[in-house]
Amino acid sequence: MAYCRLVFPLLVLSDPFTVIFIEETLSVEDFSSKTSDGEVPLRYLRANLGDSYYLPSVTDALEALNSFADVEKENHVKLTENGLSAEIEPEGGNFLFIELKDANERDSRADLLRRHNEFMEDMFAKLHNRYEKVVAIYTARNPSWTVSESHRVRRQATEDNKMYRLDGLLLYVEEILLTESNLTTHLDNLESSTSTFNDTSNTMSTDMKFGADNIQLNFVHKNGYWTFGLSCVLSVKKNIVVLDISEKKFKDMCEVNPPLVSAVDYKTVVLTRSSLTKVLYPEIEVYSLTDWSYRCGERVTFNSINGTISYSLTFRDMEVQPFFKTMNASDLVFGDSFNCIGFFSVPIWSGLFVVFIFLAITFYGIMMMMDIRTMDRFDDPKGKTITINAAE
Repeated sequence: MAYCRLVFPLLVLSDPFTVIFIEETLSVEDFSSKTSDGEVPLRYLRANLGDSYYLPSVTDALEALNSFADVEKENHVKLTENGLSAEIEPEGGNFLFIELKDANERDSRADLLRRHNEFMEDMFAKLHNRYEKVVAIYTARNPSWTVSESHRVRRQATEDNKMYRLDGLLLYVEEILLTESNLTTHLDNLESSTSTFNDTSNTMSTDMKFGADNIQLNFVHKNGYWTFGLSCVLSVKKNIVVLDISEKKFKDMCEVNPPLVSAVDYKTVVLTRSSLTKVLYPEIEVYSLTDWSYRCGERVTFNSINGTISYSLTFRDMEVQPFFKTMNASDLVFGDSFNCIGFFSVPIWSGLFVVFIFLAITFYGIMMMMDIRTMDRFDDPKGKTITINAAE
C-alpha cells in the first residue's frame, strides 16, 4: 500500500512517459556494492539519485505497476545480447517495460550491473529528448537474497504402537517375544484387552489377546509397593499365612510341603495358547513404589518351570505401571520410574575410583610434607652438640 501511494502521483496524476527497467534479481546491496577497484557499478543511478524513501519489503512491485498502465497503451520489449527485441514506437503508449535479459555466464554481477547502468543512461537520455516528462523505474522480479519462510504447524502426534494404554494399566514395550522351545513369535498385534480389579486383595489382572496367544499380567499392591503378583497361600495349624514370593524357590517351597498347603495361587504371567495354559515366572523381581513405574532397558523375561516344552515371554525395553482402578486413557501417565539397573552405574563407579586415587595422592603428599626435617641453624656440625634438658 505504501508503494502504491508513492508511485500513484508520479505515474497517474502527472501523466508522464514511464519506462520500467526490469532486472531478474535486485536488492539494496546492489546499489552500494563496489568492485575490487572501488568502482560503483550503478554510477549513473547513484549520481542522479536525490531524495530516497526506503521500504523494507515490497510484494509484487511489477503487479502494482501493471495496474497503473493501460493495456492498450503499453509496450513490452527485451534487452538481449543482440540488443532490443523490437523498436520503440513513438506513439505506442505511455508505459514502456524493458526486461533486461542480456546476462551470460562470463559476466560477474558487477559487470552485469555496469552494463545495465550504461544502457539505462543512454535510454533515459533518448526518451528525455523525445518526451517532455519521463519517469524511469528500476525494479526486479525477485530479490537477490531469498529467505525461506518457516511456519509453525501444530500436528497431532501419531499414536505410538509400542505404547499400550489399557484399562488401569500403562505399558510401553519395544518388543514382546514369545519363545516356545526354539521357535520365537513376535506379539505385536493387540486385538483386545480386559482388566479385572479386586479391591479386597489389592490385585489386578490384565488380559492381552494377540491372535491365538493370550497373556495375563497379574499385579499385587501391598505396603506401599506394587509387584507382579506371586502369592502362595499356606495353612499352618489352622492359621492362614499369605506369603508374597517373587522367586522360583518360594514356589518350590509351596509344592514341597503338600500337607501344609490348603490352596496355592502363585501367578505372575499366565500364557494361554489354544488349550494350553502355562504360568511364567520372572527371572528378576519386578516391583516399584506406589504411583511409580518400573523401567528396564534390558530384557525382562518370564519363564516356565516344569514341562517338556519350555516357554518364555520376553519384554524388551519395558516400562510398566499398574493403577489398580479403571481410568481414562488420557489420564494414564507414567510416574517417576524405578530402574532395574542398580544405582551404582559405571559412571558413578568411575567417579568414585578417580576420587579415591586423588585422596591417596593427597594423603601421600601430606605424609611426605610431615616427614621433612630442617637442619638447626645454630648447630655446628664440627662442635659439641647443643642439648637442652627438660628442666631448663
